[in-house]
Amino acid sequence: MFKVLILEDENYTLRFLEKLIAEHVKVEQVMGTSNSQEAIRLAGDFMPDLAFLDIELSPEDHLNGIDVARAINTVSPRTEFIFVTGYAKYAVDSFTVHPYDYLLKPIKRDKVMQVISSLDTEREAVSLQKSPTDRLVLKSADSIVFINIDDIFFIEKQGKKAFIHSLSGVNESNCIFNELESLLGPNFLRVHKSYVVNMNKVSQIKDAGNQSYTVHFDGYSGMAIMSRNRFRVHIDKFTPSF
Repeated sequence: MFKVLILEDENYTLRFLEKLIAEHVKVEQVMGTSNSQEAIRLAGDFMPDLAFLDIELSPEDHLNGIDVARAINTVSPRTEFIFVTGYAKYAVDSFTVHPYDYLLKPIKRDKVMQVISSLDTEREAVSLQKSPTDRLVLKSADSIVFINIDDIFFIEKQGKKAFIHSLSGVNESNCIFNELESLLGPNFLRVHKSYVVNMNKVSQIKDAGNQSYTVHFDGYSGMAIMSRNRFRVHIDKFTPSF
């Protein structure tokens, strides 16, 4: 079941979306607001599964929907974003924060219901679970893959796919990135909107410039990316103990 956050500055559209989304059989809670700061606060308090964000907000609001998505990603990294805009040009800009999808105004009922159902279908399509022996079990149409959680170096998101880098190689999964992250242990850390790393296997973190760092691992040539913002949030974990 989904908890859904809506940020929309047009009152009529906000009420329309609240009523429509609440009708979906997979939605258990809907929170609506017209204010960017309130949206960020609600995300931190309720950790929504989905956030419908209007990109272009009122002139009185100092943030736009993309800014809000970046802030929500910090307080609720498992939230999936669906951007709402009246202008197609914003759809391109919105992909800088890797949204699940976007909707163009005027909003159509079928499209809203479809995007929620699509996300739910992805959750159902690949049965993903953590076994009692601390292994991930990825089930797809033609195979079952078992991955020891302790063997994972990092997981990266590319589009709607997740790539699990482990001692056994790289495994591709169609599961939702946030669902996968929720099954990992406390030693796994979200260091970027598209990367989760196993801190037990990190050998080095290098400043790569351009507001980012590269994360390197013991016995593995692949690298993960850490954002400067994440580095600041988790700086206590990277401070030398000597």
